[in-house]
Amino acid sequence: MPRNWRVGIIGLGHWYSAFGLARALGEYPKATLVGIAGGETRRRNEYARTFGITAHGSVKELLARDDLDIVHICPPVDEIPAATVAAARAGKHIILGKPMAMTVAQADDMVAAVRAAKVVCVPFQGMFRVTQAALKKRLDSGEIGDIVVIHATGRWSIAEDWFHSGKPGWFADPAHVPGGAFIDEGIFSVDQLRWLAGSEVVRVEAKMANFVHKDIEVEDWGMATFTYANGVIATLEASWTINSPRKSGPSPKVNSLNRLEVVGTRGEIIQENLRVPGLAVLGAGAAGWTFERPGGDYVAPLHPTNLDYLIECLEKGVEPESRIEDARVSLRTALAAYQSARTGMPVTL
Repeated sequence: MPRNWRVGIIGLGHWYSAFGLARALGEYPKATLVGIAGGETRRRNEYARTFGITAHGSVKELLARDDLDIVHICPPVDEIPAATVAAARAGKHIILGKPMAMTVAQADDMVAAVRAAKVVCVPFQGMFRVTQAALKKRLDSGEIGDIVVIHATGRWSIAEDWFHSGKPGWFADPAHVPGGAFIDEGIFSVDQLRWLAGSEVVRVEAKMANFVHKDIEVEDWGMATFTYANGVIATLEASWTINSPRKSGPSPKVNSLNRLEVVGTRGEIIQENLRVPGLAVLGAGAAGWTFERPGGDYVAPLHPTNLDYLIECLEKGVEPESRIEDARVSLRTALAAYQSARTGMPVTL
C-alpha cells in the first residue's frame, strides 16, 4: 500500500499558505493534515475546527506526535528559525516558510540543524525551480542565445495578517520581519534570478521607499540590481503598491502583476504569471514573437505543490532542487539589498 504522509502546521502568520495547503489536501491522496500548533489561540482553534484536526497548545506538543512526518512552517518570520530547528531535531521533514530568518546567523543555525538531522527541507520560496523547469531547460538550450539581462517584477496589494483583516499587522512590524515588501514578495525572485542566471551574485545596489503606505515602519516598494559573477545583470522590483480597488485587501490578492523578462543575445522570453497570454517568445532568428500559452489561475485549482514535491523527494530518496542552503543565499542577498538602500552604496558579496 502507498504510504500516507501525516502533515502538521506550525504557525498561522502566513495564513494563506496554511489555508491553501489544508484546502488542497482534501483531494490529495498522498498526505493527511493531522494537527496545528502556534499562533494566536482563537485563530488556531478556528483553523483546527475548519479542517477537523487537533489544535496543540505548543509546538513541542505537536512535534512529539509519532503520527507526524512533515511540518509546514509558516509563522511570522521571527518565529521561523526556532520552529525549524525544533522540527529538525524532532526528525520531521520541513516545508520552510519565507523569508527563512531575520539574520544570516539564524539561517546558519537552521542549515546546521537540518543537515545534522538528515531531514528533507523544501523552501517555500524556491518552487520556481520546479514549476519553471521547462523554461530553464529552454534557456539552457540556447533558444534565445546567451542570457545577458533578466528583469523580475512583482507588484501586489499589501499583505494582510488575516483573511479580510484590512491591515498588515506583523507583516509591517520590524520586530517580526527583516523588511517589508521587497523581502516578503521579492524573496521568491531573488532565488529565481540566481537560478536562471546560473551564477552567484557579486554586487547588489538597491533603493527602498514608501510610495503608497507611508504610515508603516517597513518599505512598501523596493528595487535592486544584481550583478552576477558570469556577467549577467538582473533587476528586481517588489512592492505593495497595488491599491485598486482599495488600499488594503481584499484577500487573496487581486489586480497584481508578476512578470519575468529574460533577454538573450539572440532573443527574449517574457513570462506573465498572472496574465494571458502567459508566455511570449522571440526565439533566435525568429521573424516575430510567438504567444504560447495562458498564464495560470492565481487562486484555483489548488494543488499542494511544495508538499507534493517534498514527498516525491522522500519517496525517491533524492535531494530537492531547492535546498535550505539556497534559501540562506537568498536571505543574504536580500539583506545586502537593504544594506545598500540604507547606505546609498553598492554592496559586494
